[in-house]
Amino acid sequence: MSAIKTASFYPRDGALQWVWHAVVVAVLLGWPVWAGQPRFALHLAIMVSLYACLAMSMNLVLRIGQLSLAHGALFGLGAYASAILSRDYGWSFPAAFLGAGVLTAALAVITGPIFMRIKGVHFALLTFALGEAVVLCFIEFHELFGGNNGFGQIPALQASLPIPEGRYGVYLVTVSFALVVYFVLRALYRREWGMVADSLHQNEQLVRSGGLNVLRFRVSVFVLSALIAGWTGSLYAHYQGYISPDSFGFWTAVNAVIMNVLGGVGALAGAVVGAAILIPLPELLRDLQQYQRLIYGLTLILLLLFMPQGLAGLWRKWRGARKEAA
Repeated sequence: MSAIKTASFYPRDGALQWVWHAVVVAVLLGWPVWAGQPRFALHLAIMVSLYACLAMSMNLVLRIGQLSLAHGALFGLGAYASAILSRDYGWSFPAAFLGAGVLTAALAVITGPIFMRIKGVHFALLTFALGEAVVLCFIEFHELFGGNNGFGQIPALQASLPIPEGRYGVYLVTVSFALVVYFVLRALYRREWGMVADSLHQNEQLVRSGGLNVLRFRVSVFVLSALIAGWTGSLYAHYQGYISPDSFGFWTAVNAVIMNVLGGVGALAGAVVGAAILIPLPELLRDLQQYQRLIYGLTLILLLLFMPQGLAGLWRKWRGARKEAA
């Protein structure tokens, strides 16, 4: 795989970045009030914020040169765990949320030391098998997960959290979580941790020569990625109120990959931009629903052929052209 080039959609100057971030946060938290809390727009915004988190969790694994096809299942494991703990065992949402993250992280801790010894296509196939096995459990263990009939009557977030009623309250929670995930990962990427991740992707032998335990680092990335995916699934379950195995299969992981490729794998913000573009597409393609997966597949092929660095790459080229013109 080619080296990842980091890119940014925001100014590089420190002061300008803080101003830019403050404006973005204010707009994200305030626009529903200014717009009169439109129900459908809020639904799309909630789904974008959730899938942006899933895409950012995928970005962690892509950053070290691996492709995980288990992320849809990890997302689902967090959703089912939180739903079962809250509905069947009476846990509050915060407790169920933490429990869902612990469970998905534990699965990554168990499988990571085995999977992370392998790279490339073989790693992708292993994670694909793991994802299919988890989804099969959702289907076969009917008494626990509900099987193909799904799992319903999941308590809403408002049952445990002091937030406004309706979708606006859910939006505040999901977008706040997305912002926390973004800024935490951005801080990691800008420190030595991010330099190691990029170096590991580009020249593993160089990293090994520096004395780093490569396997342990890879496993830590996988665990953090699974933790975020599980927490995202928890929020998804309590927002939807009903979940089924269909929502957590192979294509969910593929969509997370497409979001990263569309925005630019080397840019964390690219995962968010990719989600903001891809999630509303089903509404635009409602009349072509039977062709959605074909369209997604063709989109991925075209992106890899003609925009391998995604929108972040185009942004970088545009900024470079402006500097040269100046």
